[in-house]
Amino acid sequence: MDSPRPNDPLSETLQHWRVEPARDPGFRPAVWRRITQRSRDTWAGYVRAHRLAWSVAAIAVVGVAGWTGHTAAQARLAADRDAMVTAYLVELDPRVQAGLRP
Repeated sequence: MDSPRPNDPLSETLQHWRVEPARDPGFRPAVWRRITQRSRDTWAGYVRAHRLAWSVAAIAVVGVAGWTGHTAAQARLAADRDAMVTAYLVELDPRVQAGLRP
């Protein structure tokens, strides 16, 4: 990258530029006032103020729980079906009991 020219007015201006914001004597008390006001809020008030986000979160949790339960039930159903088929086949032909016992 090229270095700036020594007589570049922008570089000189940026070297001497300082930001000095005006002091606000009420800044710190205002911050503490907001903190104490927020700490007085109840849980129900917080949820009411953020009801859209909490609604989306609740719907997502219920959806994931339902999907997980459905998947677990399907796996259990398949395992139970396989066990019943094996038991049925063993009862039909006792000669294959050694190979089909679960």
